[in-house]
Formats: sequence, structure tokens, C-alpha cells
Amino acid sequence: MRIKIFWVLIFIAGHWAEAQEIRPKGQFLQDSMALGEKVQFSLSVSYPLDQQLLFPDSTYNFYPFEFRSKTYFPTRTDSLMSYDSAVFTLASYEIEELQTLRLPVFVIQGKDSLRRFTSVDSIFLQEMIPIVSDTLSLKTDTNLAVTDKEFNYPLLIAIVIVILILIVLIIVFFGKKIRLKWKIWQLERKHRKFLEQFKPQAEHPQVDEVEKLLFRWKNHLEKISLKPYAKLTTKEIHSLHQDEDLYQNLKQMDRSIYSSAKNDNLSAAFEFLIGYADYIFNERIKELQAHAK
Repeated sequence: MRIKIFWVLIFIAGHWAEAQEIRPKGQFLQDSMALGEKVQFSLSVSYPLDQQLLFPDSTYNFYPFEFRSKTYFPTRTDSLMSYDSAVFTLASYEIEELQTLRLPVFVIQGKDSLRRFTSVDSIFLQEMIPIVSDTLSLKTDTNLAVTDKEFNYPLLIAIVIVILILIVLIIVFFGKKIRLKWKIWQLERKHRKFLEQFKPQAEHPQVDEVEKLLFRWKNHLEKISLKPYAKLTTKEIHSLHQDEDLYQNLKQMDRSIYSSAKNDNLSAAFEFLIGYADYIFNERIKELQAHAK
């Protein structure tokens, strides 16, 4: 009877010692993986109720894997033991064909802890691109494929913005000079066009054309000087300029227009008026340049 009780006690002690031994279990939930593919590693452990355990977190070194996430399941307990489990989602960028991993659980003992590791489990890396044999020959294709060029809209917008900024800066710093040169160019163009058309007709003017030519001369002076020459009489023009030569030549024009007497010396009078038009033009240019300073 004593012998039986002895063996029973030994069995209970052995069972209790086995229950006290913490042996975590870990394994991959798949046999193979691709480079960078997410894989799952299951970690579970049974431990006595009076023990306290911790699982690895994101700060743990899972090499050759990298931590992605962890799914933790609620603790299950019975009268003697507790059961915890978690699934770790990992990824590897190493190129070894066979990669292994084991994980610990941390048994808390006061201010310290003990590690209890799982057995090592392995997983295969799938070869996505097969190795090309050196004996294979390459086939060349010299036909070029024409592809559409994508228009670089951001570059176009940047160029337009730069151009607009440059235009604004030019207007701010050089706008006055530019406007002056533009006005002078317009005046020169008008005056040159007037002379090209007026001179041939004024060299040998017909009696019936004198009035029209004089009006054209006055109208041109009005455009370049901004003074109402077209509406002024000979006496009014004389009062404006006080130029006796101009007055006499204009009077000669009036006599030819309003008198029946023929005047053969109108070519010289028109030549003087052309020279006076040059004078008015040059004075207007000087006036614009003076205002621009």
C-alpha cells in the first residue's frame, strides 16, 4: 500500500513539474513566401495561473523578418493553467532560400524576466524570376517602337509664369522708356509714310490739287503735334508760330486756291512746307523725350 502511495506522489510531482515548465510553441502558417510578401507566425503558450508572461512587441528584433503587425487573442484559463496566443504578421527582404525564426515569451520574475523560446521553424523563399542559363542566346530586335511623348504641362506652366514675371518686371522698370520708344516709332512711321506720298505730288502740283495737298499737310501736322492745324486758317497758324516765311508760303497757297491767277512757283512753297513738317516732327520728338526724363 505504501509503495502505491509513493508512486502516486511521484506521478503527481512529475505532472506538476511538467505543468510548471513553460514551453511556447511557434510556427509559420504557410510553407513558402515571396520576397516582401506578408507571412504569419503563430505563437502560443500554456503557463501556470500564478505566472505572468509577455509576448514580443514591435520593438523586438525579428531578423531576418520585419515586423508588420500583431493580432493578440484573449487569455483562456482553467483551474490550473492559462493559455495565450498571438499571430505575428512579418515580411522578409532577405534572399536566402531557407529562412528560419524562433520567438520568445518573457516570464516575469519580480523586476527581471526569463526568456523561453519556441522551436525553430523555417519557411522557403519562392524564386519569382528563374535564373537564365548562360548557354541561352539573346535575340536582337533592331526595329524601334515609336511611342507618344507625354507633354510636360508642369514645365510649360513654369515657363509661362517666368515669362509673365519678366514682363511685369520689364514694365515696372522700363515701361516708361518702352512707351516713349513706341510713340516715337509710331510718329516716325507716320511721318515717313506722309513724306513718301506727299513729296511726289508736291513737286509739280496741279492747280486743282493745291487745296487737297494743303489740307493733307495741315492734317499731318495735327496728327504728329496734337494741335488743331486742320481747323486753323493761315492767319491763325501765323499767330501760333510767328514765322514770317511760313506765313508768306501759306498766303501763296491761299492766292492759288482762291484766285484765278496762275502761280507757277508752288513747288518751292510746298518744298518749304515739307521742311516745316520736318521741323514740327523733330520738335514733337524733343518734347516727348523731355517729358520722359
